[in-house]
Amino acid sequence: MRRTVWCEACFVSVAWGLVALSAGQAPRQDVTAWAARLGLQPVWSLPLSRPDPRDGVLAAQLVDSDLLVVQMRSAVMFAVDAQTGLVKWRASVGKPYQTYQRPAIAATRLVIVPADLSLIGLERQSGVVLWRVELRDLPESAPACDDWQLAVCEGTTRMRCLFVPDIERLLATGTTGVAQTKPAGRRVYDSGVSSYEIRRQALREPARLWDFDDPAGIAMPPVCAHHVEVVFVNREGKLRVVSSLQHQIAGEWQLPAGASAPMAFRLIQRPGEKVASWESWLIVPCQDRAVYAFLLQQGKPAAVWQRVLGDSAHSAPVILGQEVFVATNQRGLFCLDRDSGQIRWQQFEARTFLSASPRMVLAMDRQGQMLALHRRDGRVLAALRPDGNVLAIPNSFTDRLYLLDASNRLYCLRDRDPQCAQVQVYHRLLFTPPPQQEKKSDEKLEENPERQPGEQK
Repeated sequence: MRRTVWCEACFVSVAWGLVALSAGQAPRQDVTAWAARLGLQPVWSLPLSRPDPRDGVLAAQLVDSDLLVVQMRSAVMFAVDAQTGLVKWRASVGKPYQTYQRPAIAATRLVIVPADLSLIGLERQSGVVLWRVELRDLPESAPACDDWQLAVCEGTTRMRCLFVPDIERLLATGTTGVAQTKPAGRRVYDSGVSSYEIRRQALREPARLWDFDDPAGIAMPPVCAHHVEVVFVNREGKLRVVSSLQHQIAGEWQLPAGASAPMAFRLIQRPGEKVASWESWLIVPCQDRAVYAFLLQQGKPAAVWQRVLGDSAHSAPVILGQEVFVATNQRGLFCLDRDSGQIRWQQFEARTFLSASPRMVLAMDRQGQMLALHRRDGRVLAALRPDGNVLAIPNSFTDRLYLLDASNRLYCLRDRDPQCAQVQVYHRLLFTPPPQQEKKSDEKLEENPERQPGEQK
């Protein structure tokens, strides 16, 4: 079976090969006891049902700030509310123990699961299977999607982009292509549309937009941006931006080498006097042991900075506000300034980024110890080896830490600092800037100084 690159930063996939775990004989671990020594306290825990002793967790990842997806060997998928720990839905994506699954991806209204030679689209709210796309070849890298397009690399050289149908968008706007971006104005189930009409439009498969053949080959997952652009790096280091509107290359940039890990894409808002501006940041780790930052401007990559780290990154960079965290193979975890690329700190002991609160950064070292690092300077505050087999699920969306123990119990932990009592959301899935709105002026208040701000006319 082909070697696939399904990424360590946005996705975490684990095969539990222990006989004791498969037979359901793994002892119960008290995760909260040792986590307290790291300054963490529990928020919720959830036991995952496993009627068949052969069943176990195949992959678990946080796909959005409020959605945690767990895929089982039996081809059953659980969607868990990451804030409350409640199971939203469970769905089957294939034959039990016979389906070759890969980690899922998500958009605003969809969860897409690669299974065998197909991509299965499920409604994010209910878990209903909406469509299935058959592929010609096993993908070499993970697919990418947004609310309008789905990009998948078939084999090693062909990038295929599909238009994703959306029920609410079609009913509200009647659009059939990606040229119109008017948001849906009503909910499907509140619009009085017959179930037959909903089913008829739901069963529409994604339509082909374009195919792009790159003889050099594509090894890393692409990125979907702005609902109309697909970004990828080939094996020779050429960064390409393909426009789904024009069906052609909109911009290119030659990197010194190919990518060593998946790219990171993030929309960053900069406040303004009247209107807030949005910037599309793209961080690319390369095999020349450096990291490159770009701004996507009308489909063209504009270089901002480059930073030589002396080692290659093994997972996608994590962008949190003004910080960019890059995990390397031998030189540890770097914290870079997002705007300038300057190194704020480096921690040699850390190897994998897990999560970050306002006070500390949680990471794993090469020996399997969990580290609590000071967020300002990166020094080690505490180090502890988890008891038993515990899978830590990386989280770049919020300040929570998610763990899965050998008994198939999910844990959500938080920093015990009082300011972390409420979940802090760093970002949510956002593929295009929202409509700009001017700030309200205070002229009316100045004209009527005697009237209080909360007083009605």
